[in-house]
Amino acid sequence: MGKKQSGKNHITKGSKKSFLKRENPLKKIREDVAGIDLGSESHFVAFPKPNHKGEVLIKEFGTFTTHLLECINWLKECKVTSVAMEATGVYWMHFYSMLEEKGIEVILANSRHVKNVKGRKTDVRDAERLMQLHSYELLEGAFIPSSEVAQLRTYLRLREQSVRMAGESIQRMQKALIAMNLRLDNVLNDISGKTGMAILKAILNGERDPKVLASLRDQRCRKSEDEIEESLKGHYREDHLFALKKAMAEYEFHVKGARDCEQAAQMQLQKFATKASETATETEKGEDIKARKQRNCKHQRLHEYNFDVRKELFRITGVDLIALPGVAESTALTLISEIGLDMRKWPTAKHFCSWLKLSPNNQISGGKVVRRDTNKKPNRAALALRMAVSGLYKDANQTALGLFYRRKRSQKGAPKAITAAASKLARMLYDMLKTGRQFVEFGAEHYQAQQKERVLKNMKRTLRNWGYTIQKAKPALQK
Repeated sequence: MGKKQSGKNHITKGSKKSFLKRENPLKKIREDVAGIDLGSESHFVAFPKPNHKGEVLIKEFGTFTTHLLECINWLKECKVTSVAMEATGVYWMHFYSMLEEKGIEVILANSRHVKNVKGRKTDVRDAERLMQLHSYELLEGAFIPSSEVAQLRTYLRLREQSVRMAGESIQRMQKALIAMNLRLDNVLNDISGKTGMAILKAILNGERDPKVLASLRDQRCRKSEDEIEESLKGHYREDHLFALKKAMAEYEFHVKGARDCEQAAQMQLQKFATKASETATETEKGEDIKARKQRNCKHQRLHEYNFDVRKELFRITGVDLIALPGVAESTALTLISEIGLDMRKWPTAKHFCSWLKLSPNNQISGGKVVRRDTNKKPNRAALALRMAVSGLYKDANQTALGLFYRRKRSQKGAPKAITAAASKLARMLYDMLKTGRQFVEFGAEHYQAQQKERVLKNMKRTLRNWGYTIQKAKPALQK
């Protein structure tokens, strides 16, 4: 820590003059709270000094584990039961877990909500302001998942990174092939498939004969050997072959990393408590045939999972999330890793949609709506929901949500329609996880009937307001 000393005291006193100006000062709701401003080198802890009106005791602690234990012991001596902390990095994670293990309530405040500090902005002032706001119960804690969900989230995010970097390696392989005029991209949809990888490995092993390379074609490939042979007549250069070899090594490394993360995620899912027995699961009958075929295939796509995600999610949630329109296995697993299984953290579905940044951010001034756009930085769960509903534009199953999305898209455009449909899908997800009810798809016809009834009801109300009476037309007599 250098010259800095852990446990250094900083005592601040409120202005007596400003206190006397207030006829009805705001009363503190809690006195057993503290504020912590976290940093990379020091943590500042603010606590109201006992029996000293207006005085705040602020201590500076280091960031090593021994310093954190010293800080927790000091909080225990001061009989602190709740702590509000703020950090812009990841410094809070370990300290947060240690405080929870010691039985101290922890609120992780959003730095955007507490950044406006009157006067000079220092670490000491930040800690003092956190303590004051928390004593008035003016801070809301951020959503922190349970330990099981947090670990699953880590594995899936690492797997997502590996898949993305593997895709970048494929692009570099493609660039090296085009530089040698080996146009496999014109005859193969994906060079990372079985045929493409067999040809690439043969090229790196020294094979140059196009006829021999084309004979490695898989029988399921749509193009003939003659067409593949023509595409493999190119000009080989050592530098481009070196680039191809390097990109291939990177691709295999990232593929192995993705599979390792997938295996770790599968083992983590097995640690979750069981809500529905495997014998009672309905997913065995309704399992996606395409997903089952892909798992049984020798060459599997990198973004696909090697285990039955639908069955495992049904076991830990008690509901079939894949039954939701547009939600695939990977999407459902991502949603569970981001929001967890406990929906009690959000009182209502509206709170849940607001946390996902899928509800309008109304800003009204002088009776006028200044703006109502949603937040431009949604979280990963919201992105997964948006991707799910965007695939409903060409909905083969004719679901009600798909019809709603297409109707809104024709009225307000794709961006707003995706947000509206994702909000509806979020409400369905919230209801399933909170109540345990299975999702029932009523279909597009039911939605059209409801929409027709809604339009007629609005038209009748408008005509009544204008002073008209409405009578249903009598059916014409048949001649």
